[in-house]
Amino acid sequence: MRVNAGSLAQALDQVQAAVFEPSLWLPAIEAISAASGSVGANIMEPTGRGAFGAALCTDTLGDLLEGYLREEWNVRDFRAQLLRPLQQSGVVQETKFVSKAQFDQHEYYKFLRKYGIRDSVLMDVSSGKDELYFVLQNGASQDSPAPEDMPHFHAIRTRLLTASHLARHIDASKVTGMAAAFETSNIACIFFNRKGLVTLTNPKADALFKGGLRISRGGVRACLASETARFNQELKIAIQAAGHSAEALSAVRLSRPGKRPLVVRFERFGPHLSDVFSHSCAVALIEDPDEDVRLKPETLMALFDLTPAEARVSLLVASGLSAVDIAARHATGYETVRSHIRSIFQKTGTSRQSELSALFGKIRL
Repeated sequence: MRVNAGSLAQALDQVQAAVFEPSLWLPAIEAISAASGSVGANIMEPTGRGAFGAALCTDTLGDLLEGYLREEWNVRDFRAQLLRPLQQSGVVQETKFVSKAQFDQHEYYKFLRKYGIRDSVLMDVSSGKDELYFVLQNGASQDSPAPEDMPHFHAIRTRLLTASHLARHIDASKVTGMAAAFETSNIACIFFNRKGLVTLTNPKADALFKGGLRISRGGVRACLASETARFNQELKIAIQAAGHSAEALSAVRLSRPGKRPLVVRFERFGPHLSDVFSHSCAVALIEDPDEDVRLKPETLMALFDLTPAEARVSLLVASGLSAVDIAARHATGYETVRSHIRSIFQKTGTSRQSELSALFGKIRL
């Protein structure tokens, strides 16, 4: 493995572009891999003691990743012993910490050789509590990285760290805007990262989660253990869903003392490759069946081109009042109210009071 300095400089420029266009992350990582002379690159994410998940990898390591998971090396990765020196120095060359006898005899390295891999260079690109390690894989037939290439590896780490911080900041701003929009729409929401931990809630969600129903240590805790398990199961499905697909997701009930259960639906957003450096990747939208949703006349005027008078009458009709009741309560002529109702039905594409009520029930703005 030998670094091509010119190609690496161009590859690192692609990293900056990927911050603003997440679909460019994989090409940028592939460019870094090629410029460094490695046979492939991947990002490792600790999922437990000695256990790792592959957050992202180049196509050249696809077969290796499948074998890694199939043979369960993800829960007994020999390279876990390198994390402490890696966290201390930022960049670790594996050959400095693993003996020749271990490379030759250990089952892990025998496994790697089946896929043409011998050793690696690891870089700590963690951000706060989000642990991530960038790995350049060296081919079995290649020489180990030369000491003079270490400054290049530190440059790669620095650029990835800077880019990841910026990407998370940009994504956090987007998520904050989404939470505010849901709040304006009177929708409670909870955002989660790819580990299933809560990253953000809006005030409406905060008001619902209290007492036995709460958010604790980054997770949602229901009143019933079975409901907590079901919630986490559906959240995991949402996080692992491909792209925007959520066809397999089901609604989840969260019981509350003295009230009807909350109804929770999950949505996945953002392409998977951007998740590596994202703030959040899934959201739970929460509906309170006991809440009396109150539409604003201004909303109906904007949606259906109703006049101010028609908007006020439409809300009364949808609530179950008859034309006679509306005329009597608001000192308006019966025929005037009837005229408003005919216009409302025409503009909303409905013909009966029940249809109008059902239509308004779907509007959350």
